[in-house]
Amino acid sequence: MKSDHGRQGPGPIPQWLINQSPKRYFRDHIQDVPLDGSTTVCQEARCPNRGECLAHGIVTFMIMGNVCTRNCPFCAVEFGRPPVAPDPQEPEKLIRSIQHLGLRYVVITSPNRDELPDGGAGHYALCIRRIREEFPSIGIEILIPDFLGKPDCFDRLIAEPPNVLAHDLQTVPRLYRQVRPGHKYERSLDLFRYFHEHAPDLPLKAGIMVGFGETVDEVAQLLNDFRQTGGTLFTIGQYLKPGPGHLDVVEYVPLERYREFTAIGRELGIQVQASPLTRSSYMAERLADRLATNASARD
Repeated sequence: MKSDHGRQGPGPIPQWLINQSPKRYFRDHIQDVPLDGSTTVCQEARCPNRGECLAHGIVTFMIMGNVCTRNCPFCAVEFGRPPVAPDPQEPEKLIRSIQHLGLRYVVITSPNRDELPDGGAGHYALCIRRIREEFPSIGIEILIPDFLGKPDCFDRLIAEPPNVLAHDLQTVPRLYRQVRPGHKYERSLDLFRYFHEHAPDLPLKAGIMVGFGETVDEVAQLLNDFRQTGGTLFTIGQYLKPGPGHLDVVEYVPLERYREFTAIGRELGIQVQASPLTRSSYMAERLADRLATNASARD
């Protein structure tokens, strides 16, 4: 695949990215997260930002196991039929972990569970409800799959609303067939439209990875598409190949382009967090607070 800058392949890893690499970050900042039966994306994905987020009382939990019913070639999550139903004790495990870690903001995500009638939406709602009962002041963000576009699944979450609802778009529409087989760009936009129509006060967040060969114009159009659905929060980070058999990196996106993406978002009224190591849930509370601060200033 060829990038819009006319060269084949990503070339050597740039020094500025090596300096920010997970290996170096872990050497300087690694923290073991003590849990009580809960699974975190922070550990499973060996996120380079996990020490920073944990220091600010933020952790991303993965519920409903670590086997996904869709096989995206950029993703390290195991593909297959999940072997077990969602654990009914999972909300209590989350509560114990939150208490033990002293968290003030949690992100909850999951693999796709297309084999479940509701895609796991009811389990999300249960987790939100129990956390709210135990910790009324905690911030809760959920990073959800598309639930195959089923409105009744969305309604379950509207009945137990989080502070922020996130759903990743991952890449520009042109690259969906290659990067996100099993997903549909318009179906994801419809998800945001539904939540904006039926829960207009719920902040909506999306994210993409760059480095697949997308152009600046394509990212700008995607940001505009997202804004038209009512979305206001967005993350952009560099795709890094997780291992053999996954999609190759086409380009290591230069730092100035992240600043360009941020400026495009600002013009559209979107709060954008963009940098090479930004991930969907990176310092999630900070991005949400920035939105709230700007809203207060407008008032």
